[in-house]
Amino acid sequence: MRFVVLHHTGWPGRGDHYDLMLQLENGADDDDPVLRAFATLSDDFPDGISHSDTRSRGGTAGIDAQINLLRMLDDHRRAYLTHEGPLSGNRGSVRCVEAGEVVFSAPPGSGTQDLRFELHGTRLRGGYRLRPMGSGIYAFERLKRVWQP
Repeated sequence: MRFVVLHHTGWPGRGDHYDLMLQLENGADDDDPVLRAFATLSDDFPDGISHSDTRSRGGTAGIDAQINLLRMLDDHRRAYLTHEGPLSGNRGSVRCVEAGEVVFSAPPGSGTQDLRFELHGTRLRGGYRLRPMGSGIYAFERLKRVWQP
């Protein structure tokens, strides 16, 4: 499975931000909505390290982490793994700033609230999790130690 981070700019009435998309399954074609998508709350790259919209926190259940806050979006089409340029409907444009492989620690939808995974990209490497905070907001946490089931 793959992941991508797109820098989303030029959407009238919305601030520039980053979209993190994680591939959940292969899908039959590029129109299949197989990407779980999240948007940053600011124009800071989502790296799990504290920025203006984040807070550092100590270990939960023995896991030390730093977090970014992301808003969950509707699932996106597989085509966004490679799409760059203008978006339809006057929604600005996107540019790929990071991509690579995602390996889930537990299959998404397996009963766990957190999504736990490893990212193998250029800037994003190591263990991460997405933890629901309520109202569609998720904590994107870079784990200092990779979680083991």
